[in-house]
Amino acid sequence: MSEQKRPTNSTSQRNQPKEEDRAKHKHMYEKCKEYMKYHVLVETKDGKQFDAIIMDVKKDKVELLVPEMMEPESYGQMRDQGYRQPRFRRFGGLVLPLAGLAALSLVPYYQPYPYYPYPYY
Repeated sequence: MSEQKRPTNSTSQRNQPKEEDRAKHKHMYEKCKEYMKYHVLVETKDGKQFDAIIMDVKKDKVELLVPEMMEPESYGQMRDQGYRQPRFRRFGGLVLPLAGLAALSLVPYYQPYPYYPYPYY
């Protein structure tokens, strides 16, 4: 019987991220640093999407503020009386690993109309 040799991989070689993964990680880190304190859309590799503000970026994680809609019990009464409902938001913290981010983009804000300078007399 002939013995077949299996290639031996040390655990350090198997656990090292590939060069492509390191490049993606560095790119995502740089994008997060660039968009810090901005309103962004974040998509993770498992398909979840977050509308958030980037507060801090560490070597391997990003800290976000995610808005949550608040619905007081009085909304039902206001709706019946024909009043417009006020919107309340609170922000909760969320920490995501940089390796888990798939996409990052700024939330576009548009001016409602062009600015025209008014003459002052």
